[in-house]
Amino acid sequence: MSMIWVIATAVLSSAMTLAVVALWGRFYFQPRLRDSMQQELDEQVEKAAQVLSARVEEGVRRGLVDGVRNLPSREVLEGASRSLARTSAEMVGERLGQIFGAPKKSR
Repeated sequence: MSMIWVIATAVLSSAMTLAVVALWGRFYFQPRLRDSMQQELDEQVEKAAQVLSARVEEGVRRGLVDGVRNLPSREVLEGASRSLARTSAEMVGERLGQIFGAPKKSR
C-alpha cells in the first residue's frame, strides 16, 4: 500500500507543478511576450514603411523627371498658352457682360 501512496504523491506533485507553470505562462509570461513581440513588430513595420516610402518617392521623382524630359515642351507650352488665353478671354467676356449687360442680338 505504501508504494501506491508514493506514486499518487508523485503524480499529484507533477500535476500541481504543471498547473503552476501553466498559470505562470498564461498570466505572466504570455502577456509580456505578446507586448514585446507587438513592440518589435511595430518597429519593423515603421522601418519597412520608411524604406518603402523612400523607394516610392524616388520612383515617382524619377518617373516625373523622365516624363518631363520626354515631353515635347514647345508644343505643350503652345497648347497650354492657347488654352489659358481662350479661358481668360471667356472669363473677361462673361464678367463684362455681367457688368454692362449682355449685348442684345438682333434678329
